[in-house]
Amino acid sequence: MENRSHALWAGFFTIVLLCATVIAGIWLNRDKSNLTSYEIVTTSAVSGLNPQAAVRYRGLAVGRVTRLDFDPVVPGQIVIRIGINPATPITQSTYATLSSQGVTGIAFVQLDDDGKRPVKITATEGQIIRIPLRPGMLETLERSSNSILSKSTVIAERLSALLTPENQQIMLGAFAKTGQATAQWELLAKQLSPAIQQLPALTAQTGATLTSIQQLAEDARKMSQQLTLLTQQLQSPAAPFNRALSGVEHISDQMELETLPQINALTNDASNSVRAFNHTLNDLQEQPQSLLFGKPAPAPGPGESGFVAPTK
Repeated sequence: MENRSHALWAGFFTIVLLCATVIAGIWLNRDKSNLTSYEIVTTSAVSGLNPQAAVRYRGLAVGRVTRLDFDPVVPGQIVIRIGINPATPITQSTYATLSSQGVTGIAFVQLDDDGKRPVKITATEGQIIRIPLRPGMLETLERSSNSILSKSTVIAERLSALLTPENQQIMLGAFAKTGQATAQWELLAKQLSPAIQQLPALTAQTGATLTSIQQLAEDARKMSQQLTLLTQQLQSPAAPFNRALSGVEHISDQMELETLPQINALTNDASNSVRAFNHTLNDLQEQPQSLLFGKPAPAPGPGESGFVAPTK
């Protein structure tokens, strides 16, 4: 009898302890904060997102998901009801994305702000503000996978068309020609090897030639300087050539001023003498007897004695 009473008390104590544990868990997990409700609407899949999932604002926990349901107005649209701490800076440019937590795959709502419209949203009583949901990285990859697959298919088809037997023969022929060209290049390299070996000597000869050219240029420069100096000496007033020119000019001036007048006078005297001599010869030709008897007296002129007027 005593054993039964102990078992009864033990069972009663176990039941009381279990109820106390449940009540304590409910009490500890009760929502102590006053959360502001927001809604997120999307037509994309929300796999892995469950009620009570975390809501984070740039990595900080600011709330939780309170409800997941279909939109009764728009068919196929999902409404995600979230509760957020009122101190969270929700603005007109705040947006939401779905992210996965670690390797568990548990989804949570990630809030972020691009800063384009930094105006804080204040919800009125009875109004629930909707936050736009943008596709996350996985969703973006999923959406672009179809395009990637289609492009991969096109690439595969083009590769298949490129690797037809005819094109394979063409490519093999091109490879064979490339091998022949490589062999010819190797032969050309062997033929050019002696010329390449002579390049150092040719370089040395070229250097010596350049040195000779430089020396020749230096000699030409010196000769040019000497010619310039000689030209300057010839152009100076004290130069022998200029002195000779000055003497010739002086002699020319003296001849023009002194000798030429004398020569002109002597020429005039000689001309007069020649005319007188010619006149004497003419008289002798007309009257040769004048050489013995002298020159006859001239005939009297009009008004003189012995003048006889000529008869008609």
